[in-house]
Amino acid sequence: MSFKDQVILITGSSSGIGKSIAIHFSKENAKLILVGRSKPALDEVKAICSKNSGHEALAIQADVSNDGQVEEIVEKVTLAYGALHVLVNNAGVFISDDIFSATTASFDAHINVNLRSVFNLTRLFVPLLVKSKGNVINISGVEAVKYWEGLLTDSLSKVAIQHFTKYVAYELGPKKVRSNSLALGYVTGTKIIERANLDPEEFGRGFLPSVPLGEFIKPEDVAKTVAFIASDAAKHITGQNIVMDGGFSCY
Repeated sequence: MSFKDQVILITGSSSGIGKSIAIHFSKENAKLILVGRSKPALDEVKAICSKNSGHEALAIQADVSNDGQVEEIVEKVTLAYGALHVLVNNAGVFISDDIFSATTASFDAHINVNLRSVFNLTRLFVPLLVKSKGNVINISGVEAVKYWEGLLTDSLSKVAIQHFTKYVAYELGPKKVRSNSLALGYVTGTKIIERANLDPEEFGRGFLPSVPLGEFIKPEDVAKTVAFIASDAAKHITGQNIVMDGGFSCY
């Protein structure tokens, strides 16, 4: 797989899964656009990626749930590169709730960050994606295909992401633009569980017995899978929701 000189944008790339995806692509000499809310964390990832790739990574501090800031991202990328080969919509929020505890606030948070950002970035980048015959990869979750306790409003956003993915694949397929989503199980080494006020170790112990392969997914594992989906090796794969969960959803 070679992404030499390809322009690749990853949202939520200041930490966790997004950071690993960015670093992986930087080792393939890609030209990276890093989007995140924390400037210090973004600068750290930018330094690593710039050194790896030989290209100065473009770091954009932005809140992808904000329409105006998304438009600014598109303007900056168009001005800097005039191209986009791979769009990785990875930014997300996670609030644990169920039918008893869910609120409109948790619903809005999931829809605005997880879904609205994917919708806005994808539609606004269509001209550049068509120009490059590029592809879109949306990070979703296995909670969209199997019941997972405590993920009610989160799962609603993930189901919508997968449906949107198929629409994009169908409508942009004739333009040779691919669109896929990656439904993840529990991934260690991220802060998303802590931000939901849950104990990662306790959460992991409770989840692992439900995973047939008996091991956790690491951010680096996700990065390799994203790179495969984005590569020419997967050039006939589009409109798919690829489940990566260690077998959690197989029963």
